[in-house]
Amino acid sequence: MLPVTDIMNVIATFRAEAESLKHTVSEQIIEISSLNRLLGSKNREILLLKRELKETQEKLSQYLCCVRSTRYEKPVKDSYNSSVAPSQEPIHSRALRRTVSLRKKSGRKSGGQSGHPGYTLEQASDPDLTNLHVPQFCRQCGNSLSDISSKFLGKRQVIDIPEIRTIVTEHRIFEKQCSCGCINKETFPDEARSPVCYGTNIRALITYLSIVQCVPYERLSETLRECFNLELSQGTINNILISMKQASDKMYQEIGSRISNSPVVGADETGTNVGGELKWIWGFQTDKLTYLYHHASRGKKAIDEHFPDGLPKATLVTDRYASYFNCIVKDHQICLAHLLRELTYLTELDKNQDWSSPLKELFQEAIHKRKTMQWEDIPRVELFKRLDDLLGRPLYELHKDFGCLQRSLLKHRENIFRFLLSPNVPYDNNATERTFRVAKIKQKVSGCFRSDEGTEVYTQLLSIADTSKKNGQSRFKALKLIARIARE
Repeated sequence: MLPVTDIMNVIATFRAEAESLKHTVSEQIIEISSLNRLLGSKNREILLLKRELKETQEKLSQYLCCVRSTRYEKPVKDSYNSSVAPSQEPIHSRALRRTVSLRKKSGRKSGGQSGHPGYTLEQASDPDLTNLHVPQFCRQCGNSLSDISSKFLGKRQVIDIPEIRTIVTEHRIFEKQCSCGCINKETFPDEARSPVCYGTNIRALITYLSIVQCVPYERLSETLRECFNLELSQGTINNILISMKQASDKMYQEIGSRISNSPVVGADETGTNVGGELKWIWGFQTDKLTYLYHHASRGKKAIDEHFPDGLPKATLVTDRYASYFNCIVKDHQICLAHLLRELTYLTELDKNQDWSSPLKELFQEAIHKRKTMQWEDIPRVELFKRLDDLLGRPLYELHKDFGCLQRSLLKHRENIFRFLLSPNVPYDNNATERTFRVAKIKQKVSGCFRSDEGTEVYTQLLSIADTSKKNGQSRFKALKLIARIARE
């Protein structure tokens, strides 16, 4: 049996070893916690790097023209091979658009062509002011030259505008009593409807800057304040535009009536943001008329509300959107510019097939013959035969997009070369798309239209302004005429 002292020594040894183990375990726990934190940090870093790698790969895919590993890997759609707007193109497509065009080289030099009207700064025959610069004293001896006749050497003119300032016209009315006892009172003119109001020129200028030049309300208010010393709130500007819209109702209705009776009409629609909702601006136009309106629907309902009887006398030039083909019209012409872009896309989709390129060349040749040949000499029979041959080819082995376009063209076969049968029908709908440019610029500058009423005001006044431009008239003068009507 061990002595008590030895037992106490053993117990003390065990206690020391236990304390050492406890201390070691505590250190290991702390180290494990530190390693866990480090592991979590590394995991987060790995996730971040993976996300950055994915974003980098997506960006690189926009720059690189990838070598397609399969026959039918779809190319990126842009404004060159589809109806995608240039503003929505990938970055590499925007660079490509600067160098690639659907147009063929004409062989002519770039710049203005012979016979193109130019504009030269010329001197006026009857200047408003004439300043005479005649020497009065000799520069050498200082003698007076007033008694010596002068010799004319030349003239130069400076064109400028007068200092911009507002003109306040005060109208005062009086009365007179005749000897017969009748009291004769004068009345204020129509333009002076209240103690203080804005005149015709200001109202026309506000409308011109807002509607035609796409200046937002806030910037328009700043322009009026800084250039004309006029303090107009955005609410006042809006009220002026509403009154201009009301004064132009009859003109707008007349444009719509003439459109409905026109022999050739182009039509299109574009989406727009109205109060945070997607709505549609519709456009119907001729070479002399423009009729724009907005609607919540993109269907036939939107056409019927403005053209309840359809356009029975018109050949309607549009894309292949179904609503236009449900409308009452005389004939249709589908836009070949849309088809050329689609055929370009199909050629990029499968460069080994021989269907899309010949069809594209046929369309381009038909357009060229229409533009360059005498009307009676155009080989219509040959062109239609080549069209039927291409539309009749079996395309079962190609991508389904080829068959979709072929079936659509077979359905609209009579509407493809309508421009070869009527000299007044255009082969594309570019004129209608140009009418939307100002409206799209307005939306991009202002961000959106805030209300249905504001959109109606804009489309109606833009219709009248664009119609004036098409007829060789000043848009500002046309709006000035409406401003006079608004004050009557």
